[in-house]
Amino acid sequence: MWSRTLSIKEKSLTSFPEGSMRELLQISFPLIVALMSSGLMLFLDRLFLAHYSLNALNAAAHAGASVQFLQFWSIATVCIAEVFVGRYNGAGKVEKVGQPVWQMIWLALGTFLIYLPLGIFAGPFIFYSESYKDLEIEFFSILTCFIPFAALSAALSAFYIGRGKVTFMTAVMLGSNFLNVFLDAILIYGVSPWIPSYGIAGAAWATGISQACQAIVLFSSFFCRSNRLQYGTGRWKINKRLFLSCMRIGLPSAVAHSLEILAWVLIFELMSRLGSDYMTVVTIAQSILFLFSFMTEGVSKGATAIAANFIGSQKHELVWKLLISGTKFYTCIFLLLSVFLVWHPALLIKWFIPESESLSLQTLETIQVACFWVWIYFLFDGVSWLLIGLLTAAGDTPFVMKVGGIAPLLFALLPVYLFVFQWEASPSVTWMMIAFYAFASAIIYFWRFRSERWRELALAC
Repeated sequence: MWSRTLSIKEKSLTSFPEGSMRELLQISFPLIVALMSSGLMLFLDRLFLAHYSLNALNAAAHAGASVQFLQFWSIATVCIAEVFVGRYNGAGKVEKVGQPVWQMIWLALGTFLIYLPLGIFAGPFIFYSESYKDLEIEFFSILTCFIPFAALSAALSAFYIGRGKVTFMTAVMLGSNFLNVFLDAILIYGVSPWIPSYGIAGAAWATGISQACQAIVLFSSFFCRSNRLQYGTGRWKINKRLFLSCMRIGLPSAVAHSLEILAWVLIFELMSRLGSDYMTVVTIAQSILFLFSFMTEGVSKGATAIAANFIGSQKHELVWKLLISGTKFYTCIFLLLSVFLVWHPALLIKWFIPESESLSLQTLETIQVACFWVWIYFLFDGVSWLLIGLLTAAGDTPFVMKVGGIAPLLFALLPVYLFVFQWEASPSVTWMMIAFYAFASAIIYFWRFRSERWRELALAC
């Protein structure tokens, strides 16, 4: 009787109307806060490095894009556990919740066999730019070796996100990111006479150590006695059928996002060949985007969790309501961001220019124009990720893979190559093309969602 009562209670994620903006925000807000701290961490990483050296900033942006590309397939794949957790939770089968998480834990641990050799040996074969080569290799080598800890954290986070219980996970992420910033300040600049300045290597070590600590704390909670009894988190054995189901839904989405990151890597490579002014404009604009992009991922993850619960409890009609709620939220935030990205972008830009460096007036004006296109990009990228979250919850990831694999290459990389690299347009045109890519992606994903093919896929899963 107690187990049955528990199952019924688990079906209701919040006390708000199902699919409403208030429900979406209650689930997403802790994720937004956690990801905000991650975005702020990346922002402060770049800020610390900018004041240490603009060369270090540009090297970290270039090498960091390569690390993102390498890690994203593993992180995006293991995150799919939240869909299965949500479906079990929505169906009232809470005793099975731990099993999909464990399948992805094993996958995350297995990635040590991939990332350690890459981190140790691959750097010299990836980076050729003489301006930043040594700095890029140093940053890349350290961060790549820590990627499995980031994947492990992502797999463990699915246990909380899929059930809509994200407060503890949020606190852990906040603590980890504060630790990262604290270590940044110490390891980048040093503390004389006890700790030397490690520069860009210090930034990489700070990130890696904080990721490892986060994974350890999340696993300790996941594997505690109460969770083993209630949610089956002690059922650690590999379940071949469940593992393959996770891979079938998770891997296509991971491939799509990895190809998107690859497009970013190649764009940074093109900018590095055009000179420091181009690289600086694109890097500073992207760093400012990091300050706000936490909302995109937080809402997407929240929408995926809620939609997975709706699908598990056969409430498919509420998924449309969830889309409308998410779009309203993005529109409100988009209007607020105009203050920083359209009317007063200099407030943020000046943070990235140390007193020892001087940029021309033309370069500063170009960065301001780039900020406008970052603003446009934010809206359409947010809607795209909202739709991706809903399609992922329904298992429509093969379509996400097709669009996510082709669109960034066709609508972002190719136009940037032609307009900026070949025809030497302004660096701000890079962000104009990226904004166009976000718009095109949003239109395609909405067309797919409106076709309601996802309903058939959800029923088939």
